[in-house]
Amino acid sequence: MPATTTTPSPLHDAATYAHGFPHERFRELRASAPVSHHDHPDYEQGYWMVTRHADVQRVSRDTTAYRNAPHPFLEQAGEDQSATSGLLISLDAPDHVKQRKLINRGFTPRRVADLTDALTTRVNTIIDSLADKRECDLVSDLALWLPLHVIADLVGVPEADRNHVFELTELTFGFDASVSAEQRTEAAMEMFAYADALCEERRRNPADDLISALLDAEIDGEHLDQMQLDLFFMLLQNAGSETTRNLITTGTVVLLQHPEQFELMRANLEVMPTAIEELLRFTTPVMQFVRNAIVDTEIGGEAIAAGDRVVMMYPSANRDERVFADPDGLDLTRTPNDHVAFGAGGPHYCLGASLARLEAKVMFEAIATRFTGLALAGDPAAFPRLHSNLIDGYAHVPIQWDSIA
Repeated sequence: MPATTTTPSPLHDAATYAHGFPHERFRELRASAPVSHHDHPDYEQGYWMVTRHADVQRVSRDTTAYRNAPHPFLEQAGEDQSATSGLLISLDAPDHVKQRKLINRGFTPRRVADLTDALTTRVNTIIDSLADKRECDLVSDLALWLPLHVIADLVGVPEADRNHVFELTELTFGFDASVSAEQRTEAAMEMFAYADALCEERRRNPADDLISALLDAEIDGEHLDQMQLDLFFMLLQNAGSETTRNLITTGTVVLLQHPEQFELMRANLEVMPTAIEELLRFTTPVMQFVRNAIVDTEIGGEAIAAGDRVVMMYPSANRDERVFADPDGLDLTRTPNDHVAFGAGGPHYCLGASLARLEAKVMFEAIATRFTGLALAGDPAAFPRLHSNLIDGYAHVPIQWDSIA
């Protein structure tokens, strides 16, 4: 009787990542088909996927052959991402350059550095709230709150409104398969309405926050319209919370699975800068982005036609044997570390990278120094993950500890 074979699930399907990245599959693609073509039920031309580090960098940086418009997302079957075409991440030069300069006002090195004390206070408050417990959910009780509050501080969302805004953010971007498309749309419309009201309040009473700065900003002599402001607000709530939360969550899981590396961090906090870069490489919270070819071109000997979608698979690039020694090993002292967790260069490199690094530094220092006997309460292979082909992370992670300093 012939052996049965299973067809691997499509790489655009969120179910493919239900148990983490298919690293063995990526390894095979890097070796034998580093630029591979894949069918998609909604794409007449299918899509290309690049899995080697050098190719991902090349596509990311080549603005003459590729652009983000209409959007940089790999849709699942039947999914419609057309509503995202106005987001900053979906724009190309010159509009992207102009609008990015405005957003950069909220992420200057000075403004980010000034947040250190506030971040430390916020982290300690979060951990203090767990002082009488011996267990919690790492995602919802610990990792979730820091990035949400940081973005709310930057944007100017009042403390009294934050739980409501956080709920809307979770409904819109939470990657929960049980939330319907209608519920997501309704939450997005409510978030737009909230942004409208917040902008109106800042017009009457300006403050030292990003919304006030954007209201005062001009592009070519014109102020941003309300839809542009609403889209900025939505993008910041999502991009500013999801990736950092999942770096903290998955990074903690990884550290607890590598106790010798965790002990290295505990004993020597000076290793934190390289440790953060290694955790970014190893976990890669953002899976991929798409570039759309605007001319006939070529990658790795494969002909790419104008109109083709090209997917940059970041977790594969971050395990490329051609770039990283022992790519599947965790080494918190790894240097150099040319990972692509924040993108692979070019105009769309993550503008919040410095803020995410600071948040991770403060949180991991606190986790390493304040918890005694920290451990996973179960097998990570059984922990539920996000239902997404864009963002990787856990939905719930039970942890336990002996005491909190």
